[in-house]
Amino acid sequence: MPVRRVHAALVLILLAATAAAPARAGSGVPALTPAETKRKEATEHYLRARLFAQDTEFEEAVKEFRKAVELDPDNGALHREYGELMRDIPIYPEAEREARRAVALTPESAGAHRLLGQVLLATAKEKAALEEAAAELKKAADLAPPDPQGAVALAQAYLKLEKPKEAVAALETVADRAHGPSFLLLYGEALERDGQTAKAEEIYHALLDQDPENRAASIGLLRVYDRSHQFDKEATLLESFLKGQPGNLAAKTQYATVLLRARRFPESRKVFEQVLAADPGNRDALRMYAALLSETRETDKADEILRKLQSLEPDDPEVSYRRAMNFLDAHRLDEAERVLQDLKKSLAAKKADGPEAGQIDGQLAYIAYLRKDYARATALLKPRLWDAEGVNLQAFNLLAQIARDQDDWAGGLLLAREAMEKGGRKTPNVRATYAEFLLRSSVPADKAEGEKVLATLATEDKPGILAAADAWQRLDQYGRAVDVSRKGLEREKDDPELLFRLAASLEREKKVSESEVAFERLLKVRADHAPGMNYLGYMWADRGENLPRALELIRKAVDLEPSNGAYLDSLGWVYFRIGKLDKAEENLLVASTLNPDDATVEEHLGDLWEKKGELAKARESWKRALTLKPDPENKVRLEEKLRKTESSDAKK
Repeated sequence: MPVRRVHAALVLILLAATAAAPARAGSGVPALTPAETKRKEATEHYLRARLFAQDTEFEEAVKEFRKAVELDPDNGALHREYGELMRDIPIYPEAEREARRAVALTPESAGAHRLLGQVLLATAKEKAALEEAAAELKKAADLAPPDPQGAVALAQAYLKLEKPKEAVAALETVADRAHGPSFLLLYGEALERDGQTAKAEEIYHALLDQDPENRAASIGLLRVYDRSHQFDKEATLLESFLKGQPGNLAAKTQYATVLLRARRFPESRKVFEQVLAADPGNRDALRMYAALLSETRETDKADEILRKLQSLEPDDPEVSYRRAMNFLDAHRLDEAERVLQDLKKSLAAKKADGPEAGQIDGQLAYIAYLRKDYARATALLKPRLWDAEGVNLQAFNLLAQIARDQDDWAGGLLLAREAMEKGGRKTPNVRATYAEFLLRSSVPADKAEGEKVLATLATEDKPGILAAADAWQRLDQYGRAVDVSRKGLEREKDDPELLFRLAASLEREKKVSESEVAFERLLKVRADHAPGMNYLGYMWADRGENLPRALELIRKAVDLEPSNGAYLDSLGWVYFRIGKLDKAEENLLVASTLNPDDATVEEHLGDLWEKKGELAKARESWKRALTLKPDPENKVRLEEKLRKTESSDAKK
């Protein structure tokens, strides 16, 4: 920030005027009082300070300012000017002292508050200092017409405080007067962090139109594409960078990673292999290439890559953890458990019992849960339920699910109530779970409290609305979930997550045509929304309607998430509906491996075996499905299938 300059001729005139000799006796001009003399001398030192500052002789300027404030200590404007010089040099401790003095002497001065806010912002290391900086800058903005420098500082403070909406508002007060690249970059960042990605994209494109080499604008645009899931656009932009530097392996690895996130697996694989051919030990490329292989169900090859990475980073526990997750995603529980146990022993030997150890216990508990060993899962989770942040949500959510699976409503309520008392009141998911178990209680007062909690959540921000809708779905109160989702969409128009809740709840309410409209609206907003594509495609497949489109949608969902057992089940089911039984079997068997305890998958396998004339296998699958807690409607259907085939089974 440049030091403000004073016109030299004007300063000389002022110096000459203030240096005039005291009045002579008999001249008729009264002599200066001691106080006036001090103020005159202070003015002289102030003007000299400005001259020295103009010539960048800051040491001399500081000396003159110090003399000036010593002579005129109650001059708030003088303290502010001195503080501004110290800010610009910068010497922040003295700048803060002078700014605080200026604020105390001239509390209605916007400049004094602005100066103090700017200095505090420049030196803030803790949230309290940032909040004080923002408060001072806000006072300045309230006391005088918006000032571009002050608005920028205020927006910076708000962004550091994670208040992007307020940052946008501050910048928009001066948008008609501030158009430079720095201002626009800050405005773009505030917009993107506020979720206004379309407007942020416009800002960054405008900057790049003016200066195609503006690296900060390009990086901002990449962030926007990433935040808004426009991975194809992000990949195109990165590809243009690579044309100018084809040998940049770091950029190539980033490009391959974005292709992976865009679910463009063959292209991503090709680029990763190019990077690793040039640099076989590239750790970032190895890590992400293993993630790609895991996504595409190449579990053993992914483990081979991770073992290589482990040899390069033997002390990094994350690599072992990734190996375990690779096996767990493939539902190879024994191998996942073995790797996690080895990692746990390694951390114990190092006496490390921090978040990493807790995360390992969480995954071991999940493995126990998948095996329906609820006692072991609970034993692993209970000691990890509380951490430095309060409630450990991973442990809490799994313990709550164990309570649901065992119909242990009293235990679930006890768990949720304890979580609420130990800091969970600020977490929407904990509050919604608490309300769910209250509503499962037989005590009228509990039910009334549960209603109240969910009603409050439904009026809050998006996480609260989603948590309330999910709770009503778990309670099979789909009409209530519809109401919450609709009200949420009045505030968060076309939000994909709320649209998905709405569409799914409408389908469960048997309002199929309304559900279809909501799903189509969702896919118009987010064409790559895999859960929406799968749900709508399966809904049609199950009803035997729109089968070509159902197949198209489900294929796209599987392309995006090839390891998702539910999507593979849907794909197998739509193939069953169109009579491609071999394709149906291929996908349903993989789905049953990934989701071995899914009643719907087992029922579909039974229907497939029946269609292929293997009735004994069909009945075996249907019987197993009945042990997996199917929905009441599905249970009735399974029992009917078994009854109808009972005589045929008896003949065998």
